[in-house]
Order: sequence, then C-alpha cells, then structure tokens
Amino acid sequence: MTDHRTPDHTLVPGPALDAGQRYHSLVQGPAEPQLPRTDLAPDQELEPGADMVRLMRFVHLTDFQLADPYSPGRLTFLHPLAGRPGWESMFPAYRPQEPVALQAFEATIRTLREQTGSGADFVISTGDNIDSAQANELSALLALLDGGSELDPNFGVTEPESHPAHTVSGEFYNPEPDSRDAYKLDHGFPDVPGLLAAAARPFHTRGLGIPWLGCFGNHDCLAQGRAPVTPEFQALVTGDRQPVELGMEPPADPMGSYLADPTALSQGPAVPIRARADRRVISPAEYVRAHLDSPTEPRGHGFTEQNLAEGTTYYAYDAVPGVRIIVLDTTHPAGHVTGSIGARQRDWLIERLLEVHSAYIGADGEIVHTGNPDRVVIVASHHGLTMLDNSTTGSGAADEPRYHAADLTALLHRFENAVLWIAGHEHRNSVTPQVRAGGGFWHVITSGLCEWPCQSRALEFLLPESNSSDHLVIRSTMLDHAAPARPGATLDLWDLAALHRELAYNEPTRVGGPNSAGKPSDRNVDLLVPISPALAAALRTAHSQNSSTGVVPVTS
Repeated sequence: MTDHRTPDHTLVPGPALDAGQRYHSLVQGPAEPQLPRTDLAPDQELEPGADMVRLMRFVHLTDFQLADPYSPGRLTFLHPLAGRPGWESMFPAYRPQEPVALQAFEATIRTLREQTGSGADFVISTGDNIDSAQANELSALLALLDGGSELDPNFGVTEPESHPAHTVSGEFYNPEPDSRDAYKLDHGFPDVPGLLAAAARPFHTRGLGIPWLGCFGNHDCLAQGRAPVTPEFQALVTGDRQPVELGMEPPADPMGSYLADPTALSQGPAVPIRARADRRVISPAEYVRAHLDSPTEPRGHGFTEQNLAEGTTYYAYDAVPGVRIIVLDTTHPAGHVTGSIGARQRDWLIERLLEVHSAYIGADGEIVHTGNPDRVVIVASHHGLTMLDNSTTGSGAADEPRYHAADLTALLHRFENAVLWIAGHEHRNSVTPQVRAGGGFWHVITSGLCEWPCQSRALEFLLPESNSSDHLVIRSTMLDHAAPARPGATLDLWDLAALHRELAYNEPTRVGGPNSAGKPSDRNVDLLVPISPALAAALRTAHSQNSSTGVVPVTS
C-alpha cells in the first residue's frame, strides 16, 4: 500500500468503459505537490527545505451518511424528480454506490489505521455520520469506528427485494446483467454480475485504533436531515410499509410540506416489509449516550456527561498540548438543511475562546488582557460558513436567537488564536482564507466519504524552528483509501470499495457537483497563518513537553 502521508500518485479519470464514452474508469495520475498559500500574510513566504517543528497531526473525515437502505423514512422514491425547480433541498434521495458504501468506509478506516495511525493524534468526523438518524445506523457507525464487530450490510434484512438496487430496468442502478436500468442506458454504468450478493456479505470491522472525535450534523438528528421528528414519523420508520412512489402531484414547496409533517411525502403506494424497532430515530441525548458507551478512546469521543445533563451537543477538547478543539453543533432544531447556532451556544463559544487567549479584541475594538494561557484554536462543525444561514422558526429551544456566518466570522476575528475552521456538509474540497487586518483564519471543507472523491484530509500544525518566527503552517494532505484504482473480479472488500469510488466518480447528481474534488489549491496545501508572539511561545513550550512531536522539512 502507498504511504498516503506523502502521496506518490493521485486518482484521475481513465478510459471510458462504455461504447458511449460516458462511464469512466479511474487510474493513477501524478502526485500533487504541496502548494504554499500565503493569502493571510501576502508579504511572507515559505522557504522550501526549512525545518519545522510538528506540533500535532490529525485526520478530518466527514459525511459518511451511513444509510439503512431499507428504511421506510427514506425518500428514495423521489429520485426521478431530481432537478425539478424548487426541490433542490430534497435531494439527493439516492446514490448508485450505496450498496457498497459500508465496504468503502471500512476501507477508509483500515487505511487510516495502517498508514496514519502511528503519526496522528486523533481523527475527527464532522457530522452527517449517519443518514436517517436511526439507532441501527448509529450502531453500524460505531462498529466501524470502534472495530471488533461483524457488520451486516443488510441491517438484518433477509428479504432484500425492497432494496432499490434490486429493481430491474427501473430508475435505480442494478448491477446485475438482466437489468437495463436508467443508469446503464443513460450513463453507461456497467454490469457487475454477483455484486449484490458480494455486497451483502458480513465483514469484520478493524476500527481506527487511535482516538477519534464526533460531531453533530443535520442527518444525525433530523428526519432525513431536514425536519424535527414527530411520533407519526417514528411510526413510519419502525413500521411495516415502505413507500415506493410519491402518489400525488408534487407540491410546489416540498420543504415547507416536509417541515410541517415529515410523513407528508410518504403517503403514496408502498410495499410491505418487516417492521423493525431498531430503525427508531434517536434523540440527541441518545446520540451522546452511545458515544459515551463506546469502548474506545477518548471516552465519549468529545461528548461528556455534562452534555447529557445540559441537553447540549457541543464541546471543547484539550487533550493535545497547546491546542483547543471547539466542536460546535450547527444543526437547527427547527429543521432545514443549512445551519446556525443559538444564543446559548454562542455565549458558551465566547467563554471557551476567552479561556485560551491571554488577550483578545473587545466588542469596542480595544485590546483586553485576561491573564489566561494561550492555546491555538481549531473550530469544527458540520456546516461551514457558506451554509450558516438558517433562521427557520420553531418553538422551545428552536426559538432562541440564531447566529449566522457573518456573526461568527466577526467573533473569531476578535480571537486571533483561532487559526482554522473545519467543516463538511457541502461534499466538496475547498480551502478559503477569512482575512482580517494582520491575519485571519483558514476555512477548510473536506469532501464527503459517501461521494466522489471519497477522501479524508490530514492536517498537520508546523512551527518554524526559528524562535523569531511569527507564523504557523497548517499542512493539508488529501488521503485516498488503499483500494486499487480499478476493482478486481473477486469482489472482496477492497474490490467493492474500489467500485464504490468508481461509481461515485460517475454519479451524475452528486451533492458537491462536478468539481467536488476542488482545485489543487483546495487539496495539498501549506497554509501560512500569522500568530502572536505569546501564542508562538506557548506552542514551543507545549512542543517541548510533548515527546510525540518531531521536526519535518517544508517540501513545497
């Protein structure tokens, strides 16, 4: 396997595999170098070959959207309406690579364990870890991350005919040769005899083997990532009927209808299925409890008993010397797919920032000295800044004032130890500077594991050895799982993971769009951030006390 910490190749489109030149294989391409980015300090440059002290290294992954494909709560039957004006927030309802998603996730985890585990302080997943907020999906996610389990890709279902992939010659991709479905006819998708049987085989999970942190996303708590859960929706998902058609004239405002009643679009024709109590939609408290009950480190994976006591799903993590990770919950309890944070969480965020700043800019623009120790701050959330605009009205906790991207950007600019914000949700790679006078922070979105390019991202914090340095370098490196570029014929776990990636590349309706992999400047980059002398001194002290860090050269 390739050491993806210093990738020697990329995966790029290869020859078309169908006569219509529509469906492409993947092949190995040239490696991408680390590109220096000095947007936050245009008068500085990174000197190639300079020795840098490594302060920490972690891996960011996001948007598994691990789905129970048999769930009656899913909206798979809406897939033929994709592209309909006014329906953008209701999609995607289906992905052709879903039957082999669990194998792809296991391949990612095994790759991280084998190739990066010894050099990473932790892994963090920034939400939408599950797709339908169901108990059985969360159990499968924890089986993957913790390891040591036999995982059933069919979620206990013994009559798989209700799976969309078993539909013959319909709107969904069926890899068996007897199907002439829309994906094969319109997009050149291949016949793969035996794929469905291979994808249904249970497999043993290895687990990450290093500390991992969780985060709350809209698909982890809302009905299909969109609406507050109602008793009627709980009855639907645990019941014995699976909707297969809309069965009515499509409403002009489907999101409005869904927010008012998440069963509103599921009243059409259905097929009988076996009812399952383990499809129950979990509460935020149950999500936290499951993480606290996980046997791997750290306990709770960031979530704490205090979260349970206070009914919250955000936290701060201080286990890495000199570093504070602040994990936000940007889901809005009133629903919708975009995010924001409430007044209570904003007050909490300010307190956590104050605790790790010896000085900050007050609301009046004056410098305020606190006497608190300095730590470098990473903010993590599911929604990034471009998606923090949700003001959906609600009641109770959902009715408190909401804070959006402009509010939070201005707040972080007052606390200059905050150098990085990581997020997911958009299913694409992007790296953008958030500039303030004299510096700012980097906003980094990583693509979803469920869709192309199916990558995670390693992030290293590096500090020049020179004591006169006044900047930090954040090195970003994209990570591919170690499945081959082309799937083999044995259809083992690695072949299925390779096929997942190939299908994901050719999927025509992916969330991140045709440019979901981003530009080179969104992937392997060295991000320069100006920092204060006080923070630089605190980081050097933390490094001297942390024997796991080392010295690396800048190679860009």
